[in-house]
This record gives sequence, structure tokens and C-alpha cells, in this order.
Amino acid sequence: MSDADASDISGLLKDILGPLLEDFKYWFARSVRLLEERQLDFLDPSDRQRLLAEVKQAQAELQSAELLYNLSDNKVGVDPLLVTKWHRLLMRCAEVGYRYRQLNPNADIARPDAPPSLDSNPQ
Repeated sequence: MSDADASDISGLLKDILGPLLEDFKYWFARSVRLLEERQLDFLDPSDRQRLLAEVKQAQAELQSAELLYNLSDNKVGVDPLLVTKWHRLLMRCAEVGYRYRQLNPNADIARPDAPPSLDSNPQ
């Protein structure tokens, strides 16, 4: 592989993977807040704890992946199977959030650290 090819790949990783890792970090943190701070009567407590543990494990995996990515100067990617696992986990968390919003349409769910478009509760 030539230096130009390596540079192109590094640039592509930086353009795509960097923002993707940041998105995962944001949504995992938001999922933890949902699971720890909200009254989720529709979710069995053991299922809630299991989902929370999975999210926290994914956060640790993400932190490791991000560390390797940064230490390699954006030259190390992330296993696509791991990214797929994280995505599926976030889809499960999104289902919980959707159900929470259905049952609590007037709940104040806005967070100061989120853009309004992500936290707004359209009526």
C-alpha cells in the first residue's frame, strides 16, 4: 500500500469513523440516563438492569475502540461486527425511549447537552 493510499484511508476513517464514534458515545450516555433516571414501569426490572449492563459494557468497548483509534492517528478502524452490535443495542434502547414517550407525552425529557432537534417532544 502506498503512502497516498494509507493517507486516503486515514482520511476516510477520520471523516466517517470519528463522528460515528462520537454519535455512539452520545446515544449510549443518553440511554444510560434513560435507564437510570426514568420511571419505566413497562420494563421488567431484571430486563432493565440487563439492558443497562449491556449499554455500560458497550460504553467500555467504545472507549477502548476510541482510544486505539486516537492513538493510531486515525489509522485503526473498528470491527464492523462490533459496530453492528452497538447499533442493535441502541435500537433496543430507542424502543424503550419511544415507549416511554408514548406513555409520558408531557414528560420533560429535554437535556441541556442535546441539540433541540434530538430532544424535542413534537406535539
